[in-house]
Amino acid sequence: MKIDSNQLPELIRLQQLLVEATKLDTRIRQLQTGESAEAIRVVLLEQSAKASQMLADHEEVERDVRRAEADLELVENRISKDKQRLAVSSDSKVITGIQHELESLAKRQGELEEAQLILMESIDQSNLEQEAIQLERKRLQAELSAATESAALDIANLSTELSTVNGEMAEIRKAVSAELVELFDKIRVRGTAVGKLKDSTCGACNMNLTSTAVGQLSAVPNDELARCPECSAILVR
Repeated sequence: MKIDSNQLPELIRLQQLLVEATKLDTRIRQLQTGESAEAIRVVLLEQSAKASQMLADHEEVERDVRRAEADLELVENRISKDKQRLAVSSDSKVITGIQHELESLAKRQGELEEAQLILMESIDQSNLEQEAIQLERKRLQAELSAATESAALDIANLSTELSTVNGEMAEIRKAVSAELVELFDKIRVRGTAVGKLKDSTCGACNMNLTSTAVGQLSAVPNDELARCPECSAILVR
């Protein structure tokens, strides 16, 4: 194939740009999947589930507090009535019975007050834990927003860079003969399409060519296409 040898370095540049374009496209696709934000999103969902469970547990404790308050109110009312009865009673048996009942009620009152205190401490601890988890959720939401915005900015920048690379590749394809570009694309499907010949080494496949092969390549005129006998890549001598 007759060629303009000045166009061969353009093919090497085209090959470099194709590699660069592939890397850029891959990175853009990775960012579009939201991998960086997904891990944060998973943790945020876990924190949300934990917060919901904590709220349910908190509400259950509050119900226990209300039950304890109601029970305590009943006991206190009963104590008040027994004291009133005791104040007006003159029957020793009735007085003894009321006193025994007051002792039992006092014991029950102490138990309920202690249980109520424990429940109130549980509510205070629950409030602190809920505040902490809400703060963590806000932090994660801010981190998620930042990651999403950063990914969007990176995608925009990489897309601009990819557009520039694609534009340069289009210019090279216009500048190089259609026949040479067609051959380049066919070879590229199988592997590296073009490489420099350094001494006796093919820059495409990195094979060390025999002296016979090097001699045959040296005999190829400058306006003729030279190809590697090992990998068939276009050689730039």
